[in-house]
Amino acid sequence: MRDLTKMMHPKSIAIVGASAKLGSVGNELVLRATTAGFKGKIFAINPKCMDIEGLPCYASVAQVPESIDLAIIAVPAVAVLGVLEDCVQANIKNAVIISSGFKETGEKGAVLETNIAEFAQANEMNIIGPNCLGIINTADDVCLNGCFAPIQPVAGSIGFATQSGALASGIINLLPTLKTGIAQMVSLGNQCQINALDVMEMWENDDKVKQILMYLESIPNQKLFREVATRISKKKPILIIKSGRSARGAQASVSHTGSLAGDDTTATGLFASCGVIREIYLRDMFNTAQVLEKCPIPRGEKLGILTNAGGPGIMATDTANDLGIELADLYKNTTEKLRAILPPQASVANPVDVIASATAEQYEEAANIMLGAREVDMLLVIYLYIAGKNDLRITESLQRLKEKYPHKPIVSVFMTTPEYDDDVKEVVPNCDIPTFRFVIDAMHGLARLIERKHYLEQENEALPEFKVDKERVKKILTESQLLGINQLTTMQSLQIFEAYGLPMPRFGIAQTLKDAKEIAQKISYPVVLKLSSKTVTHKSDIGGVITNIKSEDELVFWWNRLVDRLNKANLVESLDGIVVMQQISGSNRELVAGVVKKGDVHQFMFGLGGIFVEALKEVTFRPCPLTIQDADALVNGTKAKNIMGFIRGGMATDPQIMRETLLRISKLVEDFPEINEIDANPLMIDEKGKLLCVDARIVL
Repeated sequence: MRDLTKMMHPKSIAIVGASAKLGSVGNELVLRATTAGFKGKIFAINPKCMDIEGLPCYASVAQVPESIDLAIIAVPAVAVLGVLEDCVQANIKNAVIISSGFKETGEKGAVLETNIAEFAQANEMNIIGPNCLGIINTADDVCLNGCFAPIQPVAGSIGFATQSGALASGIINLLPTLKTGIAQMVSLGNQCQINALDVMEMWENDDKVKQILMYLESIPNQKLFREVATRISKKKPILIIKSGRSARGAQASVSHTGSLAGDDTTATGLFASCGVIREIYLRDMFNTAQVLEKCPIPRGEKLGILTNAGGPGIMATDTANDLGIELADLYKNTTEKLRAILPPQASVANPVDVIASATAEQYEEAANIMLGAREVDMLLVIYLYIAGKNDLRITESLQRLKEKYPHKPIVSVFMTTPEYDDDVKEVVPNCDIPTFRFVIDAMHGLARLIERKHYLEQENEALPEFKVDKERVKKILTESQLLGINQLTTMQSLQIFEAYGLPMPRFGIAQTLKDAKEIAQKISYPVVLKLSSKTVTHKSDIGGVITNIKSEDELVFWWNRLVDRLNKANLVESLDGIVVMQQISGSNRELVAGVVKKGDVHQFMFGLGGIFVEALKEVTFRPCPLTIQDADALVNGTKAKNIMGFIRGGMATDPQIMRETLLRISKLVEDFPEINEIDANPLMIDEKGKLLCVDARIVL
């Protein structure tokens, strides 16, 4: 872990490339630093100026007579390395490189960036950037604004890191309307050295940073990311927007898993596995941040809705249903209390409609009754300015009730006049009720609060010990590698599955028709024939799978037919046998499980299977090695769950067997990391609910 204390809490800074020219980056950096109230010393570095904005200038950092904790560099790209050499001479170990013109511009710039990264590494420097907006720390004892955004940021408790400098500037501009503020901001730029993980670890134990928000375009070191994010997200929320969601096409792959494992789908699985809340839109991210900042984690998940208009109440109910939030069924004593204080026209079911004429006092009494009810765990208060303007008085009452019920989240939607936001700061300066203009924003934040609750309640169960035959698998893989074969045959893949205890039908490998007859007799009819070839990837493409063979006569007929097909396709020489497998009765329920290696991490896929798996794309991902929670999330994460229960006369499958099957496949790639791709497609559920893996494909 890097020590970035002096980077983010400097006692002195040097602005290299400071300028007297108004509107220039060098001048904006000086103005932001001097007007933010920085508690330390600021030195302007420019050999052509005597002073800038009242600061005396020095020709280089090496000429400053005092020690410097942080250099903020805004000079042409070709001059940056020389500045870093001066920093080393002046014993400056931390630098933020604002300058652009590096790898984002092409090969020549990439060489410059590599040079500064190698120099920083050799001289034990910490570098943020290049090509970034800068850094900010709003703490009262620091007040550092080391960026060139045009306005000063609103102080708060969020740590915000972003790969887009322009986005950082935009967020700073919007903070007053987002009803939140930042404790620290880091514009990551090209991340030539310090990356998102370094920043995440820096904020892990910083008490001033209550939440970590990030905009990322790439994920550095997924394996380490999972380790770090899992640890930190138990301490404080991590919210991430990962851009690049649109499909660019997966790399060529022989497995269904590989073709479906795009960067975005695997990123979603990675975030879910380590407790990171993934947001798609910036507005949602900051709405969620407002709710997580101002609301406690609820003890339960039942929502009460209080409104003075029916339409928004119905919309809130519909949105709650869409997001999986359950409305509380109010007990009789609760509705009786509400009926006693509300007009006869009011509705005391949930949502509770106090009607348009409700006074601020009636709002407070109704909210007090609902918050005091055992069946209500959270309260959404909706107010529309229809008759008397009571928004500020209701806000005051909600703040009092929050102090009375500190363990119950209160979120409000105030569709009132534009001046409300400014007025509430004066009338209720201590207000920390999350307030929104639209129901969807409030409900989204509550849904994320519940998601956070679920994650914090998870307890990591110890993985069971599995009896497996590693030596058998090792022998198969070694033989294939010696022959230069990376795509295993169906026969080899099935044997590996068998060695790792995956549930499978009875099967055997036949080289001749005589072998096939003996195997079929042993496992009993009906049977399936499927070719095992060194070159054919998808057997169904050439009619290489024949099902429901009910007798020896049919076996002879279809064996000869299959051999004819192979002869016509010139595939006989690539054949290493024909699999004779037990036919699964009632096997109309098909699932898929698989693994593909993406970068340094194996990604596990599970969902609806069969020949249409790539068309339907009803699958979800998690990184390996799977935990028990990951396996359960895979099983419950798609519509595949719907066909695992009782359906059209078929028995439900055992969820423990399903979980164990996924964990065994995960164990296989953990033991043999040279495996690049696995497809277990299809996993079939027979009419008795038995789970069976009937086909396998493994690529090294």
